[in-house]
Amino acid sequence: MEFTLSTHLLVYDELGSKALEALSGSGYAKLEVWLAEPHVPWRSAEGLSDFRRRLEDYGLSAGSVHLPFYPSVPELIEENARWSLIADTVAARRTALDGSAEGLMAAGALGAECGVLHLGWQKDAWNDHTDGWAREAVAELMPVARKAGVRLLLENIISSGTRVSRLMDLLDEVDPAREVGLCLDLGHAHVEGNVVEELQAALPRLHHLHVHDNDGCNDSHLAPGQGTIPWTEVIKVLQRAGFDGLAALEMRDYSRGEQDCATTLAQSLDQVADFRRQFLDEEVKSK
Repeated sequence: MEFTLSTHLLVYDELGSKALEALSGSGYAKLEVWLAEPHVPWRSAEGLSDFRRRLEDYGLSAGSVHLPFYPSVPELIEENARWSLIADTVAARRTALDGSAEGLMAAGALGAECGVLHLGWQKDAWNDHTDGWAREAVAELMPVARKAGVRLLLENIISSGTRVSRLMDLLDEVDPAREVGLCLDLGHAHVEGNVVEELQAALPRLHHLHVHDNDGCNDSHLAPGQGTIPWTEVIKVLQRAGFDGLAALEMRDYSRGEQDCATTLAQSLDQVADFRRQFLDEEVKSK
């Protein structure tokens, strides 16, 4: 298992020189790049190429990307503008599909191994229609991921339709060849019930983890060890399974960008260091 750092922690900042310098000193050279403008210029081929060069200049790389599910950070905050692959209208679903497809191509341009996809939003009401739209979306995105050279991963996002069992059923239907995998968000699984059971159920298609913590009720995106996830049990399951994928630390900036990025990083990563000392043996290393 290789720990990486999601740039979600700095989503209120553009990943310019100041942020990249802070990330370069974080101890995590491999990132999960959060595709959201203006955080990352993912919709511009020229901007994306320049961004990859700047990552490399700072000794960083994109191990994975989080595929986009809103048009930009300001539009999400100010207008609640969202993209959903299971939206009620054909036009809205097409916008979300086009954004996801473009995100997969951006992931390939960044050299990422995988792209993490949300099917809708937390606490969506699922029914036969949404089930069908989700299947159609995954089926349409599979050849795009193949073309981009990126593995498509579905994430559990705290909704009935994205519980591990439901995602496994969906993939067994549309992807018997197992091109598509799962990203298990451990914090989300903890909110929904028994994180260890969800982890065990995900193992046959598990390629990636999102790592953060909470109190079992609220999706707080705390540093691991700051909530109530039973980490000793979780880590034992992963070690016994021989999980060797990426595990992206996905914390939240509670200052909402008011604090400078270096301070935000330092505070969260100090807590992560405590977690690693307490729960991880010497065989689990960041690279």
